[in-house]
Amino acid sequence: MDYTHVSTLSSQISNDIPAKTISETSCFQKKRSLVYRLHTLWLFSRSDLKTVLFPQTVFGCVMMLSGETFGFREHIYFLEILGRLPLIMIWIWINLLGEVIANQRLAGSITEDSINKPWRPLPSKRVSPDEARRLLLWVLPSSYLTGVLLGDSDASVALMVFSYMYNDLDGANENWLLRNLLNACGLSLFSLGAAKVAWGPDSTPGHIVYRWIAILAAVISSTVQLQDLPDVEGDKARGRRTMPLVYGDALARWSICVSVLFWSLCCPYYWNLHLIGYLPSVSLGGVIGARSCMAKNSKADAVTWKLWCVWIGVLYLLPLHGQ
Repeated sequence: MDYTHVSTLSSQISNDIPAKTISETSCFQKKRSLVYRLHTLWLFSRSDLKTVLFPQTVFGCVMMLSGETFGFREHIYFLEILGRLPLIMIWIWINLLGEVIANQRLAGSITEDSINKPWRPLPSKRVSPDEARRLLLWVLPSSYLTGVLLGDSDASVALMVFSYMYNDLDGANENWLLRNLLNACGLSLFSLGAAKVAWGPDSTPGHIVYRWIAILAAVISSTVQLQDLPDVEGDKARGRRTMPLVYGDALARWSICVSVLFWSLCCPYYWNLHLIGYLPSVSLGGVIGARSCMAKNSKADAVTWKLWCVWIGVLYLLPLHGQ
């Protein structure tokens, strides 16, 4: 039997495969150390630690310390706080990991990140999109099981739903308002989950908790467009309809300035704070408002965005002073 045509066909197929594809595939199939894999997970979530992990950990701790205000319990011991703090951070991080992998694995995200954040795992080719997809198959069940064990699987499931809307249904690119609302819903679910984990599996948040989280959702939805200012070039390349790209840079900046100053006054007022209680949020909000309108370059906007994350953390602390 003549196998000449088989070998010829095989060589033709080999020649048709681009060398770049072969090299990339072999690169992605290399064995990696545990340190390499952990560093990859760190890179997936690195830029969102300041936005989600740290502020939401603060929120969870405040919920523990303000138990009497929120109708949970009057006293909590220091050792209890130390014991539950790692649990809060674990719940937040594992759910955050699912969110960021779902976002960063998309083709549009890789295009955007190659401009704005080229160090992330996919644009830097530490992992392939298919590897990210397979990693997500492990992370999502893990986040749900973590919620079951720590006391809040409902928030984990809701986060998966909003993540699907934001990423796979392209809600983040539909229009700037939907993008802001989805961001606000996501961060609010992190707050609710952190509160439930802080209080334990048998806790039931009352209406005061939900009202405060709803106010914070309004704060976020009206100010979170600040995150789009440093990423204008990447968003433009991806075709996103963010506020700076749709309505212009000037209107986006003034909307941030006015909204931040408004909430810097309203949130302390909600908790009936004395005049001195307004100082942290108003002073930091004033800096953010001024920088938004005056410091108009990507590096300055990145710093202002970090200040926004601190400002949100300051708002999270207000119930401590309102007791």
